[in-house]
Amino acid sequence: MFKRVPQLPKLLLSLCFSLLLLGLSSETFADEIEFKNGAIITGTITEQNSETLSIKFDGKIVTYSKLDIKNITFDEKPIAPPQPLSIDGVKNPSAETAEYGVLNTERSGFRVADEENGSLNVSIWAYTRYINQLALDDKYTDGSGVEKDVAIRNDIQYSKASVQFKGWVLSKRLHYLTYLWASLNSMGGETGMAVAGNLEYYLTDSMKVGGGIQGLPTSRGMELNHPRFNRVDVRTMSGEYFRGSYASGIWLEGAAGEDFYYRTVLANGLSKLGVDAGQIDTKLATWSTGVWWAPIGEYCAPGMIWNGGGYGDFIGHENPAVRFGAHYTNSVEDALSQSGVDDPENSQIRLSDGRLIFKSPELFDGGHLDEVRYQMVAMDVGVKYRGFGVEAEYYYRHLDNFVFLDATDPDAFGSMVDTGFSIETSYMVLDKKLQAFVIGSQIYGDFGDPWDTALGVNWFPIQTKGFERQFRINADAQYTSQSPIGNLSLPYTVGGSGWTYSLVAELFF
Repeated sequence: MFKRVPQLPKLLLSLCFSLLLLGLSSETFADEIEFKNGAIITGTITEQNSETLSIKFDGKIVTYSKLDIKNITFDEKPIAPPQPLSIDGVKNPSAETAEYGVLNTERSGFRVADEENGSLNVSIWAYTRYINQLALDDKYTDGSGVEKDVAIRNDIQYSKASVQFKGWVLSKRLHYLTYLWASLNSMGGETGMAVAGNLEYYLTDSMKVGGGIQGLPTSRGMELNHPRFNRVDVRTMSGEYFRGSYASGIWLEGAAGEDFYYRTVLANGLSKLGVDAGQIDTKLATWSTGVWWAPIGEYCAPGMIWNGGGYGDFIGHENPAVRFGAHYTNSVEDALSQSGVDDPENSQIRLSDGRLIFKSPELFDGGHLDEVRYQMVAMDVGVKYRGFGVEAEYYYRHLDNFVFLDATDPDAFGSMVDTGFSIETSYMVLDKKLQAFVIGSQIYGDFGDPWDTALGVNWFPIQTKGFERQFRINADAQYTSQSPIGNLSLPYTVGGSGWTYSLVAELFF
């Protein structure tokens, strides 16, 4: 952080500057930024952190990198520190309302309304993907010895699009999020399009309660850090295999200081998409909790610890930044309440050979499974330093309490345990322009030990200061060994062994 100049020189500079502007400005005092190229801007500094500084002048707010700034002179007005809690970049009730028309750099989109009784921000996320799976083997054999076909693709799709509307209304403690979401890969399917969202109320400045549709905090990749992944809209194979999805429920979340966050959710099931109210049983037996802690450095942008921080060191930390995370989920899953096989956010419980547990009676001597308890633990660690990012996660899944529709003896099947890990490494080859990454994961299960690896690059061609990350071109090559997962929104296909190539253009603001 930049230090304030001593009191006496500061007053002299402010006085000289005020006399210079007398008659040209209605402001008696102003903050002054002197850039390394000799330019000087005067106005009101509205916010700063270790990386950037925002100043209001000529009726607008502009954000600059501190790497370009030589000196700062403040007037008497102190600058408020970043608040510990925010939602999609919309600050908590104690924070100053953002200016009308501003495009926020941290996922809030454009502020299109900012009135006494509420605000409205609009943002868009979308991407176009070319996928080539022609190098995959066209057959695979599952754990029961049955040979099956592999679904192979070679196409271009405007894959997904989401328009989000968010802000507060009537009270700065009452926040809303509504979004229109479409997966163009599966248009014509029952979940090709969706309207979703939630309502949240701040109990305090750092704690809130919410209800609606929310991501279950089953793992690091479900901490609402989407789409800040190394790959576009893709987690590792093991991350996709073990995680829960987006569900309907209620939750409590908040910050304990500036470096610790928690979220706990009580939900109807592991996945909402493709599941209507008539399919849900009466147990309300899905509980998922995640906590994450960033004890060293600013792992997340100020006020953004709620999403755990994106993957990779895009900003280039001058000092190491470290985080730890832990997640636990317990869910009683019912056969009737499962989402469709090809739903875009499919989180049906699969085995390590790709079979769906509710659609594989051969696993249970012909018995038809009606209910099973899913328990999952995920623990992760991440480090960012000078453009390097290393993020690793361990998974443990335990399935038990089998209930059958027929006379099958549930005691004949004790439990099924799968474990796995993932590791993601990345490096900013060119500051805020070009990133390279290598990713790998493996699953250890009763029906095989599939694994995957991916290597690729992200290119950020738009170099508007503060918004370099809003648009990227991603190219990667992925190798899978008998993938246990797959749907039309992922580059993974069930049973796939071999190389898959992708080229993606993504926009998010």
